[in-house]
Amino acid sequence: MTLLRMAFLLPALTDFGLAFLNLYRMIGVTDASVVPRAQFAAVAFCWGLFLLMGLRRPIERAWILLPTALVIALISGGYIYGYSTEVIGPIRLAFVLIYSGTLVALCLFGIRKARQLQAAK
Repeated sequence: MTLLRMAFLLPALTDFGLAFLNLYRMIGVTDASVVPRAQFAAVAFCWGLFLLMGLRRPIERAWILLPTALVIALISGGYIYGYSTEVIGPIRLAFVLIYSGTLVALCLFGIRKARQLQAAK
């Protein structure tokens, strides 16, 4: 059960961190990038709340983890694209890929654990 709860909690904390970091970087910015960055921050914050709601009944709400893993993989793809266009350095890319790979694996293991617990009932 602990692994299942961690599969919800760690991505939720990451989403909150991304949202607040993005909002912090927007302070004082007046160009056209403010609106999409604010929308990203809002979506990340809401997804974090969505995952925290899954903590209350992790076995019944384990389906949330599959789209979470997909979103994490897509964000990682964006970082790979950023590296290919030389916007992101190799050290940052390596950190993001290791961390996102860990989160995706945790989400998939959480889904597996929820199915095992549901079958045991």
